[in-house]
Amino acid sequence: MTTITTKEINFTVNYGDETLSLKGTVFQPDQMDAASQKLPPVIFNSGFTGGVTMYGQLFGRALAARGYRVMTYDVAGFFSNKYVRNTCESGGKVITNVSLEDQKNEVLGAVEWAREHFGEMPAVASWAMGSVASLGAVVELAAAGGEQIRFWVPMSYTNIRNLQGLRADKAAADKDLLQLADDAAIPPFDTGTRETRLGYYPLDPDTQAYVDQQLGGYTEAGGADRWPGCAYVTAKSYTSYVAYNPEQHIEGAKGFPPALIIHGADNTLHMPSESVRLHNNYPADAGPCALIIANMQHGQQNQVDSPVFQSMIQSIDEAIRARA
Repeated sequence: MTTITTKEINFTVNYGDETLSLKGTVFQPDQMDAASQKLPPVIFNSGFTGGVTMYGQLFGRALAARGYRVMTYDVAGFFSNKYVRNTCESGGKVITNVSLEDQKNEVLGAVEWAREHFGEMPAVASWAMGSVASLGAVVELAAAGGEQIRFWVPMSYTNIRNLQGLRADKAAADKDLLQLADDAAIPPFDTGTRETRLGYYPLDPDTQAYVDQQLGGYTEAGGADRWPGCAYVTAKSYTSYVAYNPEQHIEGAKGFPPALIIHGADNTLHMPSESVRLHNNYPADAGPCALIIANMQHGQQNQVDSPVFQSMIQSIDEAIRARA
């Protein structure tokens, strides 16, 4: 059995209007054999409330057990980075601003940290909304014409505007949310019911129940705030995230890394068709088709002892070894 070590690090992020330091964690084998030393480092990022405190530790340990050095982190405004940049207090409420533009800059900062500390460009593996942020980073690197990441693994990708289809009345919710002041406090989740249609993320009840149990366990075990790590988010979080669409910049583009696009066949939150469309439009080698995994839902199988999760990790490992 591979012994895995963890190390707390700090990395710098240029947000455009200011440069700040975020906390991160590195998972890696205690002993790096010759085969492991040839593998690229991996950055893992997740979206919304994700990071090392949740799926980052799961993917970090799973990939480190296969020989990878994995750097992951909580996005600004959550958990270990809760009071960096995106959290404020107003009217007695702690309110979090969620910005995919910021998360894109965090991916770029993590990539630069890996390039400096590991001596080479990393692969990037991303979960859900984190895949949208990392696509933004990939797009920006391609447009700059400089060194690109080695490999990209988006999992459960979705166009954020399309995600609104889960709401019972998406048109009414969108209209009402857009009329709110940027700093208005709204609930983190809803599915568009009459009482809660002004929430940020349209998480269906079954998925919300599973993540509350699963991710709440992760965060509590890590000594952090219980998932989701926030009580309110800003209305600006909604207006900025539905407008964020790096996918519009990929048609006919050049300079993109090879990719493995993964989705669960039974995902009812982020639909498999979203990753199929991304694969069809992706302007670089992404294999013959998106990897649509049978019996995989949104994240329910993201557990150490799940054969579905282990199969996904094996697929990622094989793809990186073959094409990174």
